[in-house]
Amino acid sequence: MRIKTDFTSKLKVLIEKREASQASQRGSFNEVIHKTESNYKYRHHAAKSTYKEITLQQANRLAKYAPHIQDASKRHKVPVELICAVILQESGGNPKAVSSAGARGLMQLMPATARRFGVTNSFDPKQNIEGGTKYLRFLLDRFNGDYKLALAGYNAGEANVEKYGNRIPPFAETRNYVPSVLSYADSIHKIIGSTSAPNIADTTPPVPSNFKRV
Repeated sequence: MRIKTDFTSKLKVLIEKREASQASQRGSFNEVIHKTESNYKYRHHAAKSTYKEITLQQANRLAKYAPHIQDASKRHKVPVELICAVILQESGGNPKAVSSAGARGLMQLMPATARRFGVTNSFDPKQNIEGGTKYLRFLLDRFNGDYKLALAGYNAGEANVEKYGNRIPPFAETRNYVPSVLSYADSIHKIIGSTSAPNIADTTPPVPSNFKRV
């Protein structure tokens, strides 16, 4: 399992060929990020998967950081889909993003969280992805692999998840955040798991034969 070494050239072609169909353009994302190893594949979190639109710009941004995403996924055994989904939800793939609360970078790390996970520069994409993925791994371990609780912890803090009996806290932001991230993750899984070139802007794509539900 590896990222193809020519991902930058593929990205350049993707951007330059504006006259090509969007389906062909977006399908190139499948050539950039590949499935994670079997011991940390993305597990479906609900009987019915949902999908969230991923634009060509977002796909390009993810492709740019594909090596860092893949490396962090492999090192910390966190599905690529979750890492990509958090990046899209938190910053839209903008490494210079700063929230009103002071969270920074691709995965919107608060300064205390950055320090906690060894990040010295949250605006450095590699460091930010590494720190955010380490935090996701910590949360997944803490909540027994439950994606929903891990994401709730990422948004509201693990202490709040525990405070409310290991359930998603009753905060409107968090209640909206968790399903939104999981919808992004479902869409990413659809893209990188498909053998054909999917149209990633379709929010309700057909389910391919290799898309298993549990």
